[in-house]
Amino acid sequence: MQGPVAALSTLAQIGGAALAAVGRELAAWKPSTERAAFAAQAVLSVALAVALAYALNLSNTWWAAISGFAVMQTSFAASAKRAAHRILGTVLGALLGTIAGPAIGDLPWIFVPLLGVIGGVSVYRAIGSDAGYAWILGGVTALMVTYEAHKLATAAATASFATLRVAEVVVGTLACLAVSGAFHLGAQLRAKRRAGAGPAGPVAAAAPGAMPATPDDTPAVAAHAPSQQAQHAARKLLAWQCALSVSILAALTYVLKLPGFAQAMVTAVAVLILPVSSLGGSTPRPVVERMVHRFAGCLLAGVISVALLPVLGESAPACMLVLSLGVWFGCHVQTGQEGASYVGRQFTIAFIMVFVQDHHWSADPVPALMRLSGILTGVVVLSAVMLATSRLPLARQGAAAG
Repeated sequence: MQGPVAALSTLAQIGGAALAAVGRELAAWKPSTERAAFAAQAVLSVALAVALAYALNLSNTWWAAISGFAVMQTSFAASAKRAAHRILGTVLGALLGTIAGPAIGDLPWIFVPLLGVIGGVSVYRAIGSDAGYAWILGGVTALMVTYEAHKLATAAATASFATLRVAEVVVGTLACLAVSGAFHLGAQLRAKRRAGAGPAGPVAAAAPGAMPATPDDTPAVAAHAPSQQAQHAARKLLAWQCALSVSILAALTYVLKLPGFAQAMVTAVAVLILPVSSLGGSTPRPVVERMVHRFAGCLLAGVISVALLPVLGESAPACMLVLSLGVWFGCHVQTGQEGASYVGRQFTIAFIMVFVQDHHWSADPVPALMRLSGILTGVVVLSAVMLATSRLPLARQGAAAG
């Protein structure tokens, strides 16, 4: 980013490209067997997670539902690995928050910078790591529990909050594994039947427009990664930007009691986790793309779902049907080839956030709007931090190394 004018121009360009990609995806609506199977698994996983969370009377059902969606991958092995990382990261992050939060919750001069350190370290360690997803979940959970501790005031209340947070993630993750495992077992049984029926014909090539191998947004180690110097400089820059953004968000929320801190903080962390292949040279554009795609997906989901809530009322069957349709639509866009994958993923997450309330189906859009406003706050603060740090020596060092 060279300045405000260039930043606005970049935002407009990326936003237009994102909308065009969604338009192309809708115009080229060709559901393949693979894409339909992934969407069906995601829908069933979210539905099972919601049912289990309601049955167990968990406090934040939507966290369980998001876990049911976020863990799902195109293979059972990949889903199981992601599930292990999500649970491990959540448990360790909850422990850290439970220990640190009550001790420093009433000491803002320590509390605020510590949250920044947690966010920065999580981003630095997550990029390029095989356990990147565990680092993300660990950092996010530690930030959330530590922040809540200053409001809950006691260690017992903080531990209770952290335990519920872990329970919500575990319930959603196990729902995903149950669905993914059932589909995996069914596929194995069908393969055995075909093998027993006689020699099969040649394996068909993947159809044009087939879904990617893993519809995921977490970092992977590239085959031709940039130089170690470029990677290190970029990781440090992204970590500092996350630390500053989280600190600002924590300070604003601490003083002004702003709503939606959890989603603002998640946004500041999630959009900075880039694949290693994009770390060469200047890093702002890939981050801006993720911010714009996240905002576009969430805005689209918010507009559609807030318009539907008054019509659906509190009818559980109607809400579950529309939720399933929204998840299906988001998964279809996510697994497409038109460049709107991250928009589709963020649409699905935001759609779940709106429709799945804490304890029952509700037509009240206020809780959902508060969550969506947190995402917008995170985007605005992170954008300001990136613009302010674009002239730092560390940013120039990364561009030169690339």
